[in-house]
Amino acid sequence: MSDPADDRRVLAVLRDFHCEHTASKSRVLALVAHPDGPPSLKAVLTCRDAEQAQRSAEILRAVLACGSPIAPDLTAQADALALEMPAAVGASLRQALDSARTGGWLVEEDQLSWEQSEEAEAALNVWRTRPEEYNLSRLTNPVVRVVGFAEYLVTDPVALFNSATSMGWRPSGSLQGGIGDPVHFMEATALLAAPSVDLPGAQVIGAGSSLHVLDAQRGDELADWSPDGFQVGFGPGWRLERDPSGPGMTTEEWERLVPLPDYAGLFQLQRAADAAWQFTPRTAYVLDGLLSTIADEGAQAARDFGEEVVREEHRDHMTVFTDLPEATWDQGYAWRRDFARAADDLSEDIAAGRIPAPRCVAERVALDLALDGARAHAKGTAGITPSYDRLPRHRDDSWDLVEDALLHPDDEDVEGLPPLWDTAADQWFVPLPGSEPRNPDRGYPEQWSSSEQQ
Repeated sequence: MSDPADDRRVLAVLRDFHCEHTASKSRVLALVAHPDGPPSLKAVLTCRDAEQAQRSAEILRAVLACGSPIAPDLTAQADALALEMPAAVGASLRQALDSARTGGWLVEEDQLSWEQSEEAEAALNVWRTRPEEYNLSRLTNPVVRVVGFAEYLVTDPVALFNSATSMGWRPSGSLQGGIGDPVHFMEATALLAAPSVDLPGAQVIGAGSSLHVLDAQRGDELADWSPDGFQVGFGPGWRLERDPSGPGMTTEEWERLVPLPDYAGLFQLQRAADAAWQFTPRTAYVLDGLLSTIADEGAQAARDFGEEVVREEHRDHMTVFTDLPEATWDQGYAWRRDFARAADDLSEDIAAGRIPAPRCVAERVALDLALDGARAHAKGTAGITPSYDRLPRHRDDSWDLVEDALLHPDDEDVEGLPPLWDTAADQWFVPLPGSEPRNPDRGYPEQWSSSEQQ
């Protein structure tokens, strides 16, 4: 009797069933996917009757889509077909039905092992067009954009989530509260939806998707029943957002596409010699950009980590949460997302013409992080970013003056941490004394929801 500990099988994800026919026999094959290599084919059954093989594949496909429990008519069809087959072949069909019902296929672990050296990968990719090096004006061959859509009816959430987990999915937030969270359905579906593939004589150079759970109460309708149709916007390209000065797009063109706040108008300077300290347009530009970056990268890291505890080795990923006190590392998705929103709240204050004044510990920490990077950031933008260079100079651009004005320089560090950083994690979003609480119904930035659907 084998020891369960010696079982080296892993659960791969069933994607489809196919038939292979020769003059003497027919086979049904399962297409399985896994995160450790390309999809592979696994034998399901072999028979001499091509029609039986074809019917087997069609039934297995239908069961794979329907999940558990299997529809009675499909069960009846499968039972009738199995009786027509030799006993061993019928048994293989019934075993495959159980796998199709759950959406998983047990495969020997060593059959999925697939490691490719960097040299081999480079050799395979040398012929491919690298999208990061070209925009449309620099490509000489035709580029065809295909826009389509699919609507998936989730018939078996457990099978959907199990399959996504087998492909490496980690849900944003916990599943303990139930499996009805729309975000979880979108995440799992986006991971499992058939990826774009190269065609004969044509390679994929860009792909994207936009997902949301349809809700009749909001006026949604299935596409085939929709009286008005629907539109989906994908927004600016991520390569453009990451590198505005990349090929084919100057910084000036990027700024026209995504206009910045009018910092000079929002924070007008007084030139009197005895004027009090002022929050200058250049200070606003730098802090707004840094706080926005902390917010967006924090929201992305919150999605990536989910409920996972931050560890020392995560410092290599340079996530904002590894810069926080270790006492916060065990906080989950909701806490991390709220921290990202705290940085966004301060950024929104600046965009609205308000001097950023932290209202809770999380906002104070976010401002500390932004100020830490401000000096180096300002040096990097001088002479490079036209928007920054066009803003008026002022003596109060000094970051020493900015820190003294925005923070409390007399506050002392506690156990090597900046002021307030030692506060218990569950108190980080409690309003500071004398501060006006934020609107609890303000929600989260819309682009974060869009990113979660990609």
